[in-house]
Amino acid sequence: MFTENYPLFVLDSLRSAFNVGSVFRTAESVSPAGVILTGISARPGGRKVGRTSRGTHGIVPWRWFHSSAEAVEYIRLNRVVIAAENTPDAVPLHLADFPLNSAFVLGNEADGISPEVLDMCQMKVVIPQSGVRGCINVSSTAAMIAWEIQRRRLTGEKHA
Repeated sequence: MFTENYPLFVLDSLRSAFNVGSVFRTAESVSPAGVILTGISARPGGRKVGRTSRGTHGIVPWRWFHSSAEAVEYIRLNRVVIAAENTPDAVPLHLADFPLNSAFVLGNEADGISPEVLDMCQMKVVIPQSGVRGCINVSSTAAMIAWEIQRRRLTGEKHA
């Protein structure tokens, strides 16, 4: 189902079906890419995911795991697993040195990435912000990561 040649977006129990659908659209925009759904994340088959994804859930390879920890354990056999989380040790996305086939863990809208899963990730990246709030919608975060992957594909740049 998943080859080692493309990035994955790992959704750590996202509550919003609209965010899940948006991540499918984002993944398709930088095809090839895949989506891993975990826990309470909405799965394709429902109206909200289908409408928001605009049918891309039928194109983008995906798989569901009971927990994010289980998913990360499976994924890190073949990929670098990166948490997209604002932590003190996070590297700005545009400066991070990562393989283009990495798996990016995106946290729950209210709770972020679980501490257990954060500890399992080999790297943490943050999207630098100048606003006061310091948080970006999870589907917007996926889009910014996708753009950085696509930019590097197009330019051949490995990191900034």
